[in-house]
Amino acid sequence: MLRKSFLVAGLLSVPLALAAPETYKIDDNHSFANWSIRHIVGKTTGTFTNITGKLTLDPANPNTGNADVTIKMVSLDSGHRERDVHLLTADFLDASKYPDMRFVSTGFKSTGKDAGVMSGQLTLHGATRSVEIPYKVLGFANDPWGNQRAAFEGRFSLNRSDYGITKYVDGGNGLIGNEVEITLLVEGLKLGADGQVINIKDKPPAPVAAPQPAAQPAPQPAKKPGIEDLLKDILR
Repeated sequence: MLRKSFLVAGLLSVPLALAAPETYKIDDNHSFANWSIRHIVGKTTGTFTNITGKLTLDPANPNTGNADVTIKMVSLDSGHRERDVHLLTADFLDASKYPDMRFVSTGFKSTGKDAGVMSGQLTLHGATRSVEIPYKVLGFANDPWGNQRAAFEGRFSLNRSDYGITKYVDGGNGLIGNEVEITLLVEGLKLGADGQVINIKDKPPAPVAAPQPAAQPAPQPAKKPGIEDLLKDILR
């Protein structure tokens, strides 16, 4: 009985032992960093559409992982072009001087099935602060084009004054709020060991045929002696 128990335990552990970390390249065509901030008594929302980077997960150990994500400030879109231009000036994001916002993870902690918290360093407007981002794994699937996809959602908030963006804050009573609510909606494309996006529809390259030796002329059958040859032998 004890031997059977050890055998069952060993078999159950095989899938975990075989599991390996999976790396995904962020698909910037299907990834967004949405934001919301108080405006006088209402709220203004917008998004950043240029998001790049990589995410690594280990199915066997959800408490490990890695994330390195960059957002281009000039991809800001609030639905009002004049406001967008103002937000990109030195009054707020100062995008010409600080073109990127970047998050680099320092740790992962699982909080349940397909959920956890990423901790890391967020750099914005020339300042770097520690943040925690609760996230959910939304799912995995193959798309119609043969790519293997994963999707994630993260929600957190930050105080813009912590990053030196203080225009109109006025001690919390200004025209524009201090707290910015952020929702990350990210899709990733699975990468292979060569660092390239895996496509299950790609055909493996045809094996290279070994060079064949040059064809040799077929041996000619020996000529049977004719009557003339026999006469010559007799008359010798």
